[in-house]
Order: sequence, then C-alpha cells, then structure tokens
Amino acid sequence: MAIQTYIKDNQPALCALLQTLVKIPTVNPPGDNYAEIVGLLEAKCQALGMQTQVVPVPTDYANEFISNAENHPRLNLIARWDIGAEKTVHFNGHYDVVPVAGDWRVPPFGGEIHDEWLYGRGADDMKDSIAALLFAIQALQETGATPKFNVECSFTCDEETGGDLGAGYIVKQGLVNADYVVNCEGGGGMNIGNGHNGVLWLDIAVKGKAAHGSQPHKGINAFEKTAELVAALQRLKRDLASPTRAFTLADGSKRHPTLNIGGTFRGTEGDKINTVPAHVTFSIDRRITPTETLRFAELELRDTLSTACEYYEELNTDTQTLLQIEPCLTDEKSMFAQAFAKVVQAVRFNKPQFKPTTGFTDLHFFVNSGLQGIGYGPRGEGGHAIDERVHIPDLVRTATIYATFMSRAEF
Repeated sequence: MAIQTYIKDNQPALCALLQTLVKIPTVNPPGDNYAEIVGLLEAKCQALGMQTQVVPVPTDYANEFISNAENHPRLNLIARWDIGAEKTVHFNGHYDVVPVAGDWRVPPFGGEIHDEWLYGRGADDMKDSIAALLFAIQALQETGATPKFNVECSFTCDEETGGDLGAGYIVKQGLVNADYVVNCEGGGGMNIGNGHNGVLWLDIAVKGKAAHGSQPHKGINAFEKTAELVAALQRLKRDLASPTRAFTLADGSKRHPTLNIGGTFRGTEGDKINTVPAHVTFSIDRRITPTETLRFAELELRDTLSTACEYYEELNTDTQTLLQIEPCLTDEKSMFAQAFAKVVQAVRFNKPQFKPTTGFTDLHFFVNSGLQGIGYGPRGEGGHAIDERVHIPDLVRTATIYATFMSRAEF
C-alpha cells in the first residue's frame, strides 16, 4: 500500500492522535502536565520501535530561567529510528501551548471536529505537527517503506517562552546527533520556512510620585510620563517602516522590522481614580529581520529610551530584558532544502517558495549548532488566539510530505 494512501485511509486515526494531544493542557506558563504528555509521546514512540530518552532539566539549571521549576519540572523527549544510514535528519516539535483567553466557541482542550477543522489550543501551534510526524513514521512502518536516513525526533518544552529549557537545552547538552533538521513549524502550505525573525522583549517601568488626585501638582504622574515615552517610541516605529529598513524576501516582497508597544500594561494594586499613579509598567516587542542584528536593535531601542528620559522632565525608567533571540536565515539553495522542496511540490502539485517566518521558532538553536535546516508544518488558524484550529486535509498532506521525504529524499 502506498504511503499516501495509507495516511489518507487512516485519517480518523491521525485525528484521534491529535485529539489526544490537544486534550492534555500543557499550558506554559506555568508549564502544566509536561510529565503526562512526555509519557504519552514516549509510549507512542516505543510502540513504533524507536529508542527513547527522557531528558529532565535539572532544577538548579531551570531556576536560572523560570521561578517555578520545583513545582513544574521541565522535560524533553528524544526518540531515534536508527537504520544504520550515513546521514541523520532531526525532526523537532514543541508540545507546550500558550494560555487560553477570550470567548471560545468550543472547549479549548476538547479537540472537537467541525467540518474539515479540528479545534483546540495547540491544534495549530504545534501539536498538529507532532501528530503528523508520528503518523508519518507509522505510515512508513505499516507500508514496509524504509527511510533514506536515520530519523531522530525531539519533543521539547518551553518554546512559547523562549525554548532555552527545551530545544536549547538538548542542543546545549549535545543530545542532537544529526546532520540536518526539520523544525516542524515556521512554514506550511506552499511556503517552506528558511528562517525566522529575531525578537527582543523588554519590560519598561516608568517611575513617578504618588499624590492625592485633588492635588496632582504634588506628584509625578507615571501614566503621563509613559505617554511621553510612547511618543518617542512611535517616532522609532515610523523609522522602522522606512524603505531603507526593509528586508527583501526571495519572492521580491518587503518585510520591515516591527515594534509592538504595550502588549502588557499594568499599574499597581494601590491605584485609584483619585490618586496620581506612581508606577506604570509596559512591554515592548521588537521583531528583528534577518538582515539586522539583535545587538543593533537593542542599542537603538535603549538609545531611544535614554534620549527620551533626557528630553522629558522627570521621566525616569527602569528597563528589564525578558527575551533575546537572534534572527535566523538558512540556505534555501542547499541540497537538503531543495530536496524538501521537491517533495512538497510532488505532494501539492505546485512549486513552493522559501520564506522566513515573522514569528520565532526553535530552528535557530539547531542552525546555530551547525545543522542545515528548514521549517514546515500543517496549515492552521488562530494560533495564540481564540478558536485555534487545524485544517484536517492539510494535516493529512503534511503527514504525507514528512513520510514521502523520509522515504524518497536524497541530498
């Protein structure tokens, strides 16, 4: 039986696997139910005859990145299908999901199917990819096909909060023994991910002076000072949109650096309508294109902040760095990337294009360690939003692409 036919005929089993994964609420933060999903994935990999290794992150190490390592241990899983081939390809997927907010039409961890869509937190980002990957391996084994290379997989935690305790940890510990990597997100459909934007997250605290609302002249209004600072940041935002700051993609389209202000915004518990606010905190999310560097982006941003503090009277701030990830760009002309593109074209009957994703993924951990790589996963909607869902026909096609790549690719 052909691999593609097997996957298509067993679509209900593929969906059932994804539903099982979605029903485990691996919400990060704080990092819930990691042991449960790692146990399930390990059992599935062992049933496929793969060698498995659960990799716990030592609490002392995890404490450098998170505050709840004692109660929420971090776990990663590595699984290997070694056929004795000369080359090894590593497939990576993260199993953590972002918290749920907003008014969902369906239970966020129900895995319900409506029409051609499977719903739930993680259905798009990125438990769909994990299900497609495992089912691709199953399809090869059930049809008697042999992969062209050794298959190494990792199912990692904490991508949603930077990945240092997930993909970053297993790479740092030398546990990835491969020549190439497919990061199972960061691309999809007719787009193959050849990298991603970098990111800089800052937390800005604006300090004022409390006073009674009937005598505001006796205080320093941190909210008003924040407005002055935001005005300065808006000028930088306009500079980032200038033509000279654009990154040109392979298809000729342009991408600019971005600056999102106030994704989180808060005062203090003591704030009241009749008080002068003494403290305001807000976030900055700076996305860094592949032609920029993290160092330059941070220097430019911090210079804007310090200049504003010099210009505006009584504007005082403290800045905390929350996350730093360099942009990543891989070689789309490599034999590995072109081999994957040929498989996508064979399954989807159209020539794909390479495009780095605007978000960040764990791909940079692997690429920075010396692996060639690309990003590719199923097409979904609503990742990090309400009513997250994956298109089931695309889930099937992606599993077919993974399996076909394993069985036919040469590079």
